[in-house]
Amino acid sequence: MSSLLRVFGALTTLPLALVLWTLYCLGRNHARARSIGLPITVRFITPGGPLWMIFSPLVIHVATYLPFTASFIQKYRRGWECRERYRTHEEHGELFTICTPGGNFVKIGNFEVADDILKRKDDFGRDLEAFAVLNIYGKNLATTEGKDWMRHRKVAAVTFTEKNAELVWGESLKEASQMLVYWMERAKKPIRTLAQDTQIFSLNVLAAALFDRSYPFEGRQESKLREEATSSETKDGAFGYRDSIATILHMIVPIMVFGERKLRDSWWLPKGWQKAGYAVANFRKYVTDLINEERLSIAQGKAGSANLVTNLVRACEDERSGSLSTESSTNSKAILTKDEIISDLFVFAFAGNDTTALTLAYILAELAAHPSIQDWISAEIRHYTATEDVTNWDYTTCMKLKRCWAVMYETLRLSHPINQLVKNTGAEPRIITHRGATYLIPAHTTVEINLPSLSTMPRHWGSDSLEWNPKRFITPAHQFEDEIIPPDTTSTFYPWAYSRLVCPGKRFSQAELVAALAALFRDHRVEPVPEAGETMQEACRRVKTMSEDIEQRLLSEMREPEKIALQWYQAKN
Repeated sequence: MSSLLRVFGALTTLPLALVLWTLYCLGRNHARARSIGLPITVRFITPGGPLWMIFSPLVIHVATYLPFTASFIQKYRRGWECRERYRTHEEHGELFTICTPGGNFVKIGNFEVADDILKRKDDFGRDLEAFAVLNIYGKNLATTEGKDWMRHRKVAAVTFTEKNAELVWGESLKEASQMLVYWMERAKKPIRTLAQDTQIFSLNVLAAALFDRSYPFEGRQESKLREEATSSETKDGAFGYRDSIATILHMIVPIMVFGERKLRDSWWLPKGWQKAGYAVANFRKYVTDLINEERLSIAQGKAGSANLVTNLVRACEDERSGSLSTESSTNSKAILTKDEIISDLFVFAFAGNDTTALTLAYILAELAAHPSIQDWISAEIRHYTATEDVTNWDYTTCMKLKRCWAVMYETLRLSHPINQLVKNTGAEPRIITHRGATYLIPAHTTVEINLPSLSTMPRHWGSDSLEWNPKRFITPAHQFEDEIIPPDTTSTFYPWAYSRLVCPGKRFSQAELVAALAALFRDHRVEPVPEAGETMQEACRRVKTMSEDIEQRLLSEMREPEKIALQWYQAKN
């Protein structure tokens, strides 16, 4: 009996201790938040905690079946900023503080303040803890600051070249054409695999951009059958890369929590988690082999290709020989080690795959809900492409397709895969000024520039700020050539970040997305499949609503993309 009491006491003491510790931390952080002087809203769960990142989808899913949980779901479902958009700042103010047990988060919903923060790189550094999940292979461009960041950035700047973007353009045209054939001829109808298919598309393009190897588009089921039929001894490196990186991206949070070795060696973990541990090792091996091959080619005086591995390795070798100047006293400080090259390539893969795949899924869902915009971009595509053979479409066409760019802009404005630009005050308190008032932000406070709010404020974007309307980015003219589109990065619109942190691979993603639109919509259209008793107009409204029902996992994505049923057909031009 006494043993049972001890067990019962232990089981009740641990939760009680957790609750008391949480309340203590919350009270301490609330006192710090009050010192700032901004409006405060309290959250009892830290949104970026690893356990909440893993289990929040399950908790929220269960909560949807319980009474009186609407407010809980609204506040605690990750990615709430994407659903609330500017409305939260209307309620709490352009600047406000979210107080949680794990720390305070100052939310920024004002362009002038955001611009000031982004320019003060020494005062507001990146919140490296928020990016720690990307340290699978060690420090990299996304997880360093100061001189180390400059080292990575300097090499990255010469890694993403126009020749690489041209490679991406050609591969994206080919992959999108093959994806269209899959949707038209082989996919199960109606098509409910939008998010899966755009990820495979992006993985294939990335495999070509990294390794300069091209692979046919295949659906998820086809991919699974191919994997089962191929032994590990005969599996090709690029397919191995594609499969391993897909596993890593899907399981990145467990990898961060447990680590590569524990995932591989712990028999008690689910098989899918163990597979993730092996995927981490496999990717390292694939990239290491490629680095060694490229260094041998350099030693033998062979010319390089346009892929990212070649560019990154050669940039480091050029730095070693002194052809790249640095601000440091010795050239050697700018050279990346082999492990750093692997880590940077992983970050490029992460940044270039999921963000682009999610954006393309958003774009296609929105276009399915807006048939008139499909006709609008098709007219431009046909104007600049004399033939349906995509192999004849020169890379210069990419910059001419302004309406396709406008579709990309507008989708990123409303549904960006990255919903916050995260900064930190560091070891010292920092001052920010807003509408004549000065606020002192304590040391080690996270500051988040709220992109969904900034991108939908009616006073900046108009009364239709929540409507998906790509035409807002185009200044119309009588001729396609005379239409004007604004720059891709300004102080009030920065889907590829801003200032010194602008994404080095933005041209990569732009070429990929514009090419996909051009290949898909020159001669074809997509539409929703209505549910029973639903008109096409009602189906379009439903698809639009579902495409903008966003949840944050690692990135912000459609919560239930599998519920969007689509069908493609040949257009009557």
